[in-house]
Amino acid sequence: MKKFIFLLTAAAVVLCTGGCRMSAPKNDDLTETTDGADSCKIGVAVYDVQDDEVTAFREYLTDYIQNCFPETEFCYSYAIRSAQDEMKFLEDACKEGARGIMSFITYDLEKEVAYCESQGVYYMLASGTVSEEQYESVADNPYFLGVVGPGSEIEYEAGADMAEYFIQEMEGDSYILFTGGAAAGNEMHRLRSVGALETFEKYFGDPGQSAEELAVTEEPVRLEFGDIHLTVFPGYTTREETGAKAEEELKSGDYDFALSMFSMYSMVNVLKNEGVKQGVVDCYSMTNKDLFADGTLCYVAGKYSSEIGPSFAAMYNAVTGYVEEFRENGRAFRMTQGYWVSKNSREYNDQYALATGIYVNAYNYEDLSSLIKVYDEQADFDRLKALTEAWTYEEAETRRAK
Repeated sequence: MKKFIFLLTAAAVVLCTGGCRMSAPKNDDLTETTDGADSCKIGVAVYDVQDDEVTAFREYLTDYIQNCFPETEFCYSYAIRSAQDEMKFLEDACKEGARGIMSFITYDLEKEVAYCESQGVYYMLASGTVSEEQYESVADNPYFLGVVGPGSEIEYEAGADMAEYFIQEMEGDSYILFTGGAAAGNEMHRLRSVGALETFEKYFGDPGQSAEELAVTEEPVRLEFGDIHLTVFPGYTTREETGAKAEEELKSGDYDFALSMFSMYSMVNVLKNEGVKQGVVDCYSMTNKDLFADGTLCYVAGKYSSEIGPSFAAMYNAVTGYVEEFRENGRAFRMTQGYWVSKNSREYNDQYALATGIYVNAYNYEDLSSLIKVYDEQADFDRLKALTEAWTYEEAETRRAK
């Protein structure tokens, strides 16, 4: 496998990986359609290339997708932590010849899409959630393909269901809620946090501030509901200053449970040492498998690596000249994919193999090639939407049992 690495900024790097050719099926006429087999280059914008969720997505794209579609090349960002980082990545990915951008993070969607349009490059949010206002600002732009992800309702329910599980099923009276980037404009984290906070309010009463206000607090807030204690803690614990404060809070707070709206692998040791049980909205990773096994993790609502397969198919259709056939009534699409949920180690292990498998996975070559016009002339928008939204564990099991 070829790897090209070049420096963007101290915080953002593009990594391009060429196709690892195997004896995978492919369309013999593809080079004529794409003006050359090396021209299908796609930029992948991520918040941290070392994060477990990002790693899982990258392994699926690099180890599976590129083997099945070897004319494809992916260029990854390293760590996008600001709007400036994201724009720098877009600029350099376009300079390197990317024909499309699959993004997993957005700071200013309208600006990002406008820049891609100026370069003749397609852009989509491959796994995530944006507000209605953000979506409407770009929905009619022909270079914005759309959004694939949980959407507002599922994001809210992910936080609410996790909070309800810990309140109803676990014994304890002291909670800390990590809201991640909710205060920094991360719509996914905000919606999950609101869902969890409104669930606490439903069971324990009015905290004196609305869930909407608490979800976006920029400083820790300590709440009392009689004998129940809840701390709302904002910020990304992977950042040094926030991580240090979070570690101090966990050590001094005598908490029973930590409910996190994002992955908190940097806090694993302190959670174990303090005996704090954790629930998280994250992904199906080996780290979480180990945490379930030792009892630190009690609940996960997680994405899985091949979930992004249909997003790749949508982008592939765009860069091979079929963008108009895969729009929804002439506008960018919004397609729903939610989370698999595990409440114990057995459930997690049952789902883990299909969640992380490279050669047996939830969306395989046959699934994806049926969505791509140059591979299957019958591919159309309705088929793309139907298969994208058949994301549940039970639906994936049924596909692989055929």
